[in-house]
Formats: sequence, C-alpha cells, structure tokens
Amino acid sequence: MNLFKKIVLSIGIVGNFIYLLTCLTPYVDPIHGYFFSFAGLFYPIGLIIMIGWLIVSLIFFRRYSWIFFLLLFAGYKNIVSVFGFNMGNHFVQAKSQNHIRIVSWNVNNFLSQDISNSNKINQMLDFIKSADADIICFQDFSSTYYPTANATIENIKKITGLKYSFFSEADPNNGVIIFSRWPFLKQASVPFSNIDSPEFLQWVEIQTPNKLIRVYNTHLTSMGIHVNLTENSSNNRLKFVKYDEAILMKRDKLSRIAYFDKMHSKQAGLIKRSLDSCNVPFIYTADLNAVPSSFVYHHLRTGLHDAFLEKGWGFGRTYDSLSTTLRIDVLFTSPSIKTVQYFSPHLHLSDHYPIITDIQP
Repeated sequence: MNLFKKIVLSIGIVGNFIYLLTCLTPYVDPIHGYFFSFAGLFYPIGLIIMIGWLIVSLIFFRRYSWIFFLLLFAGYKNIVSVFGFNMGNHFVQAKSQNHIRIVSWNVNNFLSQDISNSNKINQMLDFIKSADADIICFQDFSSTYYPTANATIENIKKITGLKYSFFSEADPNNGVIIFSRWPFLKQASVPFSNIDSPEFLQWVEIQTPNKLIRVYNTHLTSMGIHVNLTENSSNNRLKFVKYDEAILMKRDKLSRIAYFDKMHSKQAGLIKRSLDSCNVPFIYTADLNAVPSSFVYHHLRTGLHDAFLEKGWGFGRTYDSLSTTLRIDVLFTSPSIKTVQYFSPHLHLSDHYPIITDIQP
C-alpha cells in the first residue's frame, strides 16, 4: 500500500471512530457533555459522509470494506429515525370519513411583529382553511389582528369550522393552542416547572366518532439561534434570560445549542412521564427543537410511532432555515393509532413547515 493510500485510510479510520461516537446519541443524555448535542445535530451529515467513505473503501480498500459496512450500521437506530423510507406515498386531499386529520404547525406568532406581514398571514390562513383538519395544534401561537389580516382565535374557528379551543399561555397572548371539531371532555396545562420555564405541555381528551383520544401539544424551549444575545434591544424579549443570565455571554451558536439541549432533556423527562401515565390512545404533537438523532427525540419516541417514519420520505425537513436535514417538528402516536398519510408542504411563511397527518384511531 503506497503512502497516499495509507494517509487516506488513516483519515478514514479516524472518521469512522468519530462516526461511532455519534451513534451513541440515542443513549447518552446531553447533560453528560456538549459533544453529544453536536453529534445528534450533525449526524445526518456524518451519515452521508460515511456512505461516501464506504464507496471509497469499495474502490481502494476492498479488503477492509466489510468492516466499514458493519460500522455504518452501528448507527442503525439513528438511520431509521432520521430518514423516511416510504417513497411514492402521495398525500390525498380528500379525507375519509373514518379518518381524523390533524395539522400541527409552529406559526411563529402568526408573524404578528409587523403589519407588513399581512399578505403572508392571509396565505397561512388560506392554507389552514384548505387543510380541512379535524384537530389543529399550533405552537408559538399569538392571536393576531390587523385590518388586513385576522388571525384571532375566533376567526380561525370561523374559517375552519372547529368550534372548540384550548389556549395555554406561556406569556400574555403567546403559547400553544389546540382547536377541535369535537368538544373537550378534559383538558390540562402541565407547566415545565422542573426548569422554571413559562411554557406548557397541554393536553385535551376528545370523544371522536370512533373513540376517545388524548391530544398533546407542546413547544420545547427555543434556542434563539437567530437572535444576537449581546444586543440590549434583544434582552427584554427573550424569556430564557430568567433561567440563566450567563447564556447572554455565549455568543457562538454551538454553545447556545448545547445549553438548551440540556434544558430540552429535562423537559422531555416531564413529558415522557405524562405520556407513559396516559391510559387512553393519544397523539403527541410538538416543536421539539431537537432532531431525530438526539437523545430527546429517542427518549420521547420510545414505545410510540412517528407519523413521518410511518408514511414519509427523505429527511423530512420541517424548519425553513439552516440545514435541509432539520426535522424538529413531530407527530407521535400511541401504538393502537394507525397513521394513514403524512404531508409537510414547504410553505415559506412561518419559519417552520406545517405537518398534516391523517390517522385512524
């Protein structure tokens, strides 16, 4: 083996070792180190590189390629979580009477920061109306009214025909909300008191025509990736400053990601306890602010079905920024609920894409 091949092989071996460490992300809580926060975030990119290396090894190092092939599948648990293998599934707009359609969407406060967003707000409302949903779960919801755009709770009820709503406010006129075609038999807002967070895990129980189900909706703490934390003008509108003011000194995005990943782990613990205690079929919708190769995702999905993995294809991006691999919005179901179809249209309106899922309880 010549010197060039030895150097390439050495680099490949180091890369494989790093890849093996990233395969541990489903099992290692990020409170044990920053590395696993970054490894979970960048795992899809590492997977693509690893596949490329496998091709290189087949060409130049065929003698050892079987070892690299086995190492690739050490990340099996992440591979089957980050990528949907259901090619050819097409969303059908017409809804069966036996199915329930759910829309989950982080609506970015309905772009309420500026009246110039009126056109986008109206496009969001048009989509919501056309979706023909039976249940809608919004994260980062604010009731918004301009003379040219009306995204208030009452108007959303009017255009969708969903008469019932439950709003859990983290701050005045900001939080998570559930709309439903059927009345709520029970409802609750569970505070993230374990981290002194103003946000909630909310749930409602609904008697649908088929059976009783519980619907969960929540938003794990935002990471503030696009916010300049060192600007005084930003400080007064960031809820997380009440947790730890030292975060304001963390200027780089990676430090911020690691900080909030630990926070998400604590939130996930509270959420999982509630899900595990539920004794009726349920749906869990959320802006996780965590990727499918993260500890948070795997911890929450244990024993549940992910609607995207059941019916989706590709990486399933739901965040309209940064990497094309960022699927941070999810809909999980308990095992007795069947996912019929899944669709996430790439609408460049909010900073997230909506999720539409038809289920059969």
